[in-house]
Amino acid sequence: MRDVSSKKLRLVIVILAALLCFAGTQFVFGQQIGPAERLNELRSLRDQLQLTNSLRDADVVVTLNERVISEAAQQLVGLEFALANGSVLKLTSVEAELKPAAAIVKIGIQAKSSTTVNLQLIGRINSGELEKDSLRLPLRVTEVKLMNGRLSSLFLKTIFGEWLKPETWSDELPALEIPAEISETMRIPAGRFDVAGELPMEISTPDYQAPLKFAVTSLLVLDKRIVIALRMDQDAANVIQTSFTSGNDNDPAALENEIARLSEGLTASRDLSVRVSRRMINALLAQMTAAHNADFDIRLKRGRIRSEEVSVIVDITNYTDVEGGEGRADVTQLNIERITDGKIEIRLSGQGELDARVSGREYGIPYTLSPHVTFSIKDQPLPLEFFSEEKKGFLRAALGSTLPISVRFNLNIAGQDFSFSRRSVAQADKWLNRIELPSFFDREISLPRKMEIDAGGNPHVTEKRKLGYTLSNVRAGAKDDAIEITADVKLNPSR
Repeated sequence: MRDVSSKKLRLVIVILAALLCFAGTQFVFGQQIGPAERLNELRSLRDQLQLTNSLRDADVVVTLNERVISEAAQQLVGLEFALANGSVLKLTSVEAELKPAAAIVKIGIQAKSSTTVNLQLIGRINSGELEKDSLRLPLRVTEVKLMNGRLSSLFLKTIFGEWLKPETWSDELPALEIPAEISETMRIPAGRFDVAGELPMEISTPDYQAPLKFAVTSLLVLDKRIVIALRMDQDAANVIQTSFTSGNDNDPAALENEIARLSEGLTASRDLSVRVSRRMINALLAQMTAAHNADFDIRLKRGRIRSEEVSVIVDITNYTDVEGGEGRADVTQLNIERITDGKIEIRLSGQGELDARVSGREYGIPYTLSPHVTFSIKDQPLPLEFFSEEKKGFLRAALGSTLPISVRFNLNIAGQDFSFSRRSVAQADKWLNRIELPSFFDREISLPRKMEIDAGGNPHVTEKRKLGYTLSNVRAGAKDDAIEITADVKLNPSR
């Protein structure tokens, strides 16, 4: 009897489905968020901007515009999900629209089970959640639409059951993930250059490589753009602001206006903008000056450093010649004082010692000595400029800039003490000619191509592909105590 009833019920469903096949109705399961939930989104974003001082205290601020985000999202088209029940889901389209406090995503999915149906999922991405070593951005599905068929909702529910509920998709779709920590390197290549002046010398500098870690501290969805804030702190835990001050604002338009005011500096004139603060660059430079006890290896060149004519019955020439010598110097200060109006001004100090070999004559008496010599660079101003090559940015001393070096000799010749100073001039543009800044560019993005969802709802990536990109029209500006790098982005997907 139960079997007969079951068969009758199925027959009724089929008949109803057939009658509605020509109705042309598009079925929508779920609904868009309500006014109260939208107010909460806007309040949270407004409060986060206030709490972070509009990201003014961030070490690095990266801004990506909507075009790049949307194009990158479209690279997920073709992604397949194999479900534990044997069904297969395939992404057929992805669209993204960025609004204040929410990224609205429309995903086309082809679902293959006992039949094939094309659906569209509409969802929202808000604040990120830290989990282990990544920042997860869950996609919350708010609507499920049938896109290509005239079938009754009852028939669809019978066939697909829970899969027509937005909550099911929200639970099953994997979250977008970005690293919670980004590793970078700052580098100054080894160099060798000559120093002119009263005491000629040759200076060699070692290769500097400073490993760096940046923690993601904020991810904001703004109008037509996403903004990510980073902090350079290798020991601090990642902090994503998730608790906000309470607000009683009930006017969405007023909230959006306030958000626009608070985020007016968080813009990008091109696809990508990276703002690097002076504070961060100084922290990098301080780390590099502390990395070595000897920043310069010095070799003295042969030359006359002292000559004087004296008259003692006859005219006599007293002189001192440098035969050679070696020494080392330590840079004790390398600090950017200000970044303003396209100019970067730095102060540099250092000191060192030399073991020299000298010879000469004093009142006709020849001598050969090995004095210990000291020298210093004291609080010298040095202009820097920014330049870029492909995906990397560099700082260098301005063309023609120099550093004066004061060298002091203390000699004892025939029981008499002599002391004199000499100055040499180092070509700073031959030394600080390639300070490599963290690029945040030179990397590939790994995208899933095939995934499996196990019986417990856990996603597993079974196949990946790489998404590379190139930058063009790279420009840099120096203002407001920061360096800002902008560029256009072209995605280069691999198949």
